[in-house]
Amino acid sequence: MKVEEKILERFDLLIDFGRRVLSTKTYNEYGDDEVDQELAMNWLSSSENLIERVFGSNCVHLKKIENTIGSHSYLTYSPSVRVLGILKSAKDDYEYSMLIDLKTIIEAEIFDEFLEQAEHLLNSGYFQPAAVITGCVLEDTLRKMCIRYEIEMSERPKLDKMNADLSKCGVYNKLTQKQITAWADLRNKAAHGHWDDFNQDDVRMFIQGLRLFMLNNFD
Repeated sequence: MKVEEKILERFDLLIDFGRRVLSTKTYNEYGDDEVDQELAMNWLSSSENLIERVFGSNCVHLKKIENTIGSHSYLTYSPSVRVLGILKSAKDDYEYSMLIDLKTIIEAEIFDEFLEQAEHLLNSGYFQPAAVITGCVLEDTLRKMCIRYEIEMSERPKLDKMNADLSKCGVYNKLTQKQITAWADLRNKAAHGHWDDFNQDDVRMFIQGLRLFMLNNFD
């Protein structure tokens, strides 16, 4: 079983444990209904431990639990219900993160297949179409990065604008921005048939550089 599957299984076990805690509810005429304290505190400690290991000690889920419990050294029914909700939310966030990671891996593999096609064309002497394909991968890579980092785009975003926005938001530095600008210039020359303005070596460096850029940004 993979680590991710073990973590999800642990979330499910603790969610079931939380339901068992709630099932021990007993009426209290002086305030909030009671739950079995030994079970409740065991469950709370295990839940906090799992969330901290997965998301870190400063995550929003732990802060929500802290706000729910306050300074009390025990759990009553209503806070237990809220903690269970937080635990379910943490599991959902973890699953969503796994889906994003999987999507990123798939995208990277697809991009790499296109770059392999470009390399095949280049090695066969067709450096012009190789440059066009590589340029398309560059543009689509920047578009997906803008989506990932929630950078606003127009319906048909320009490569230079995406490049500038990604650099401005700190996704990469100015040096990388300048390199992408140079790649974009080569891509434009290829797209407009200006074959004499670049050569086979330029395209080879474009492919190698873009592959390294993708490795750094789609790990």
